[in-house]
Amino acid sequence: MAAEAFIPPAWEIGKYIWVPIATRINYARKLTNNWEALCKKALELRSKKDDIVAEIERFRPQRTPTQECVNWRNEVAEMENKVATLEQEFNVEKKCVWGLCPNIFERIKLGKLVVNMITKIDLLMEKKFENGFLVDSPPTRVERRPEPPSTLSSSAHHTLDMVLNKLRDESTQKIGIWGMGGVGKTTILDLLNNYPDVKTIFDFVIWVTVSKSWTIRKLQNEVGMRLSIAINADESNDRVASKLLTALEGKKFLLLLDDVWDEVDLSVVGFPNANQQNGCKVILTTRKKEVCRKMGTDAEVPVSVLPNEEAWEMFSCGVGHVATLSTIKPYAQDIVTECGGLPLALKVVCGALRKEKNVNVWRNFLRKLRSPATSVIEDLNENVFKLLKVSYDRLKNIDEKKCLLFCGLYPEDSMIEKSRLIGYWKSERIFSGKLTLEQALDEGEAILQALIDASLLEKCDKDDSVMMHDVVRDMVLAITSLQGEEPTHLVRAGISSEMIPEEVEWKNATRISFMNRDLRSLPESPNCPKLLTLLLQGNKNLKVIPETFFNNMPSLRVLDLSYTRIKSLPTSISKLDGLRELVLLDCENLKALPKEISALKELEVLYVGRSKLEIGRRGMKSVELIMPIGMICGIPHIEVIELTSRLSDERIEIIAKQLSNLGSLSSLLFDFRIVGNLQHFLQNSIPWKEKRLTQFVFLAGKCPHQLYEYDSWFLQRSRKYKRFLGYEGGGEERDNGLPQAIEDALIHSNGFLLGRHGKLKALSELGTQNTDELRYCQIQECFALETIVNRNGLEMSAFSNLEVLILRKLSNLKSILCLETEEGQSSPPPPPPPPPLLNVNSFTNLTRLSVWNCPLIEHLFSSGFMLQQMSNLKDLIVSRCWGLKGMIPEDEKVEYEALPKLSSLFLGGLPEFVNLFEGVPTCWQSLDDVTISDTPKLRKLPFDTNSAPNLKGIKSIKENQEWWDALEWDNHAAKLQLL
Repeated sequence: MAAEAFIPPAWEIGKYIWVPIATRINYARKLTNNWEALCKKALELRSKKDDIVAEIERFRPQRTPTQECVNWRNEVAEMENKVATLEQEFNVEKKCVWGLCPNIFERIKLGKLVVNMITKIDLLMEKKFENGFLVDSPPTRVERRPEPPSTLSSSAHHTLDMVLNKLRDESTQKIGIWGMGGVGKTTILDLLNNYPDVKTIFDFVIWVTVSKSWTIRKLQNEVGMRLSIAINADESNDRVASKLLTALEGKKFLLLLDDVWDEVDLSVVGFPNANQQNGCKVILTTRKKEVCRKMGTDAEVPVSVLPNEEAWEMFSCGVGHVATLSTIKPYAQDIVTECGGLPLALKVVCGALRKEKNVNVWRNFLRKLRSPATSVIEDLNENVFKLLKVSYDRLKNIDEKKCLLFCGLYPEDSMIEKSRLIGYWKSERIFSGKLTLEQALDEGEAILQALIDASLLEKCDKDDSVMMHDVVRDMVLAITSLQGEEPTHLVRAGISSEMIPEEVEWKNATRISFMNRDLRSLPESPNCPKLLTLLLQGNKNLKVIPETFFNNMPSLRVLDLSYTRIKSLPTSISKLDGLRELVLLDCENLKALPKEISALKELEVLYVGRSKLEIGRRGMKSVELIMPIGMICGIPHIEVIELTSRLSDERIEIIAKQLSNLGSLSSLLFDFRIVGNLQHFLQNSIPWKEKRLTQFVFLAGKCPHQLYEYDSWFLQRSRKYKRFLGYEGGGEERDNGLPQAIEDALIHSNGFLLGRHGKLKALSELGTQNTDELRYCQIQECFALETIVNRNGLEMSAFSNLEVLILRKLSNLKSILCLETEEGQSSPPPPPPPPPLLNVNSFTNLTRLSVWNCPLIEHLFSSGFMLQQMSNLKDLIVSRCWGLKGMIPEDEKVEYEALPKLSSLFLGGLPEFVNLFEGVPTCWQSLDDVTISDTPKLRKLPFDTNSAPNLKGIKSIKENQEWWDALEWDNHAAKLQLL
């Protein structure tokens, strides 16, 4: 009995002893399997982190990661470091096992660490971020404005000093800068915005362009965008004002209000009252001193015209040496006098007379300036109008004048997209003679340049757009109102109002612009016998067009309904039998096109994109009868089609075949989805075979259409390069190549996106004959790709015309230029002076290089010669390349200063990066924008404020204060200046 009583306790004791022992034995016995599981889970964790980081970068700088996300990423980074350390221990243990001398206790210890790490990775993988991992980024203190000309007049400097003195005066809270239109008020405000001391005085500098058509909501939207505050369309003005007030509470801000025409109640917008206690200040510009008084300014600073000497200096510099010729100088001096010292007038007249040597032209110009004014224009000084009008009259041909007047249809202070503007001109037949699309684009660009040279239009930061000064726009609107007893242009653009002009105003109008308003309805059937262009885009509350709306518009040529919420088009659209251009972009509620589209026999341009367009019905036998696109494709004169809506594969196939039958196509943007559809088009389209399809964006493959649904930046890129090919897939049928249809399209493309190719190891394997025309190239998620150019492509000119190269998510990429032999050994660099290994024309036109999420690449530039090929590089972006150690191997020699044009540098997510061109002769004279984040091992920067005089600071310092403090500096003062 005693023995039997002893057995259960003994068993229990043995069990408690055995279980831990068995667990420990399993740590050792299952080490290899657990290690493989750990590696797999670590890879999954990295993929999750990469996806999150990709989203962060996609929305930067508007949005920033939450602290929860930052902590999670830090934990992941720490875990990755532990896995890397553990890998070294595992490799040692593996060698020991193969050598038959295992240390069982070390193996058990290692096995336990592996199991624990798997558990921790599982916890990191389960992280949900229930409230999201992105929040709106805190606004920057100052958003820099375009720099005014460096040769500012002494008068402008004097005015700036006056404003700065009043700004520093604690008793002055509101300052009014006033003066006539075109005198330079906005220039003074630009200088204030960028003035170095301003960002040290205020928490925020907020710029708002008010203009004549201002509304409370328009100002609130602009301020909300500046402060990164989301404003919903259905929120009341009071609710938005409360949000802005909360955001600005306790902040010391400087509010810059440009172009104020009437009193603005800032408290209703959402601004706290500026006073001595909070230190907030307001500076406004206006044409009328009366507005300053209404706004309650404490000080008013007048901006006067230039004195004679400064006016002459500005004019003679702008017009050239001809102004000093003895035969011309007397007339030049009189013209300067007529300009009255007004900078805008001087600038415009300079544009009209620049390098003009014919004295008769000068004499005639002066005579017109001295002739009596023919009108009095509201809000536009009579003499200013006369000066601008003479410059307008001096334009070389009637087409330039017509095109300038057309620009007045756009809202005040808006950017005007050049390609869309030129398209309108072509459809209206403004150009003399009927031009092809390519000819029209060339002619339009030439006209725009002529108008810019004449200072009647202005360049924008974005090279695809232009702007018109509000004073020039006033002149244009005055001219268009003088051509008949009633206005020929009916312009109510940008005015936030639901009011519709009386129908009597529509009758004599040749062009009507109601773009970017709050229209909710339209008249039933306005009588518009002369109307050529009707611009209704941007009316986001417009949902219905009356059925009879188009009944009395027989002359209409251009109709733009983009960015409205219409669900359908009325049947009366069939009455527009002379319509040449129909634009329906971003009509998000549009579900179908009516069959009456077939009546538009003169239609040349059709844009339908990013809508809910439905074409045809499943199960119907006679698709042609109910599928409008089939009818559109039968319209004989159609030249331009853009169709990027979501469609089924079967509908895509039908449309693709019909597109092949169009004989007049010159521009096509279409997602063919299946390569076979593209192949059918290329084999059967007459315009393609005759090379008359001068612009195209072809998409094909697995899912490139998603780029058009979600990535507006990609859409802009593809349009810019005019002949663009996007393909996702490859490697299924041929070893390393592309389907024949893709190759046939690629050889004629200057923009190319390749994604998810399964076997391609080097982009140069596609053949330089296929890629020679490329100016833009984006490669992503091609996991077999090891290099861009291998040795087989080195003896030829590789990518000689390429301007932009973007490399994304290439997990096996080891280099951009590979110098290895087939056996894998690096070939020695070629000795100078014989010709270099890389052809002298390779990469020489590259202006932008972006390398993103390529973990195996160790050096961005594999040789000194390759670096020196990049003499035109302006933008360099390197992000999340975990293995990158430096820009160039330390033993590579660079003969002369590299990267002379580099202006923008971004480095982020580079944990092993230690060398940023250290010891490499590099030119930093153009560098003005640097962002560095998550580069913990980088200890020294190769530039300072002396070598990079245009660099005002380095971004992301606040996020990396510990790294910044640890940096080594030869010049400590530079550190303070770049902070």
